[in-house]
Amino acid sequence: MNKLLEVYAKGFFNTLKEEEIEATTIKAQDILENYSQEDLYDFFKNKTIRKEDKLNLALELVAESSLKGLVKTLSLNNRFELMPEIFKYFIDYASIRQNKIPVKVTTNKEPNEEMKNNINTFVKANIGPSTPIKYEVSKSLIGGIVLKHKDNEIDLSIDNKLNGLREALIN
Repeated sequence: MNKLLEVYAKGFFNTLKEEEIEATTIKAQDILENYSQEDLYDFFKNKTIRKEDKLNLALELVAESSLKGLVKTLSLNNRFELMPEIFKYFIDYASIRQNKIPVKVTTNKEPNEEMKNNINTFVKANIGPSTPIKYEVSKSLIGGIVLKHKDNEIDLSIDNKLNGLREALIN
């Protein structure tokens, strides 16, 4: 499955003009941040919903962006449910190709607006004002937050604190 997502993301990237890449990446990121990926997947995977309704929602989500081409391709191939995952792959691939490595933020639940604002402020001050941020939810994380950028990691998770306590008790 990952290979299929990668093929769609790279193929779409290669169809874009240089001046379209940044705006398209921002739009894809915006969709992923503002809509539940699980809900989008469930909606697009639902066989009781007409293909036209799926296409209309997808086109409404992407508005007048370059993502329309990708949505139409997914419609032709009846692969709407891949859209959120393809967006993730596209954002990662575009970031690498443009040499803009994102900060990966992992939490155990979807971060609220206050947390996102605090993270944005931290990233702008410590890494750079135009550094993209990629949010990821990991249910295996007990709590807290983990930030990764290139080879650096800030682990403020409860899991890390518990491991530290375990090590201290063993030694």
